[in-house]
Amino acid sequence: MFEIAIAHIVLGLSIAAPLGPINIEIMKRGIHKGFWSSLFVGAGGMSADLLLMYLMFFGLAAFVKVSYVQVSLLILGAIILTLSGIQGCISEVSLDEEKDKEQSGLFSSYATGFMIAAFNPMNLLFWLGIYGSVLSVSLQQPDKWQAFFLSALVFIGIGLWNVNLCMTVHFGKSLLKPRILRAISVTASLVLLFFGLRFGYLAAEMIFVASK
Repeated sequence: MFEIAIAHIVLGLSIAAPLGPINIEIMKRGIHKGFWSSLFVGAGGMSADLLLMYLMFFGLAAFVKVSYVQVSLLILGAIILTLSGIQGCISEVSLDEEKDKEQSGLFSSYATGFMIAAFNPMNLLFWLGIYGSVLSVSLQQPDKWQAFFLSALVFIGIGLWNVNLCMTVHFGKSLLKPRILRAISVTASLVLLFFGLRFGYLAAEMIFVASK
C-alpha cells in the first residue's frame, strides 16, 4: 500500500511539472506580486482540476467532445491567457515584499488560476487521458474510501509541486537583478500570449471548418 501511495503522489508531481499556462502564471505572479499570490494561483488551478475530475466521473468526457463546447472553451481560454499575457508584459517587477502583500489580490489570483485550468482545452484533454488510464482504476475500486484516498494523493503531489515552484520563485527572486526578473517576466508573459493566440486560432479554424 505504501508503494501505491508513493506512486500516486509521484503521478501528481508528474501531472503538475510540465511547463504550461498554470506554471507560467504561478511564476509570473510570484515575480510581480509575491509568494501568496502565486500560491493562490496554484490553489485555483487545483480546485478546477478537482472539479473536472469529479465531473468526468459523472460523464463530462462525452460533453467535452461536442464541437461547440470545444470552440467555447478555446475562445474562453484564448481571452484569459491573452489578457494575462498582456498584463504581465506591461506590469512592473517589484522587490518590495510589503507592497506585494498589499497588492497581492489573493481572490483575483485564485480566480485566475481556476479559470486558466478550467477553460484550458489542453488541461481538459490531459485530464481526460489521465482519468481514462490511471484515475479511473482507483475511482472504480470496490472500496470507495480507498479510491478517494488514492485520488487525494494525486492532488497532494500536485500541491507539493505548486508549493515547490512558489518557493523557488519567491527565494530566487531576491537573488536576481531587476533586469533579469523583468526578462523572465516578459518571457513568461509572451508564452501565455502565445497560448492565448494559439487557442484563438484553433477556435477560428474550427468555426471555419464547421461553416463549410
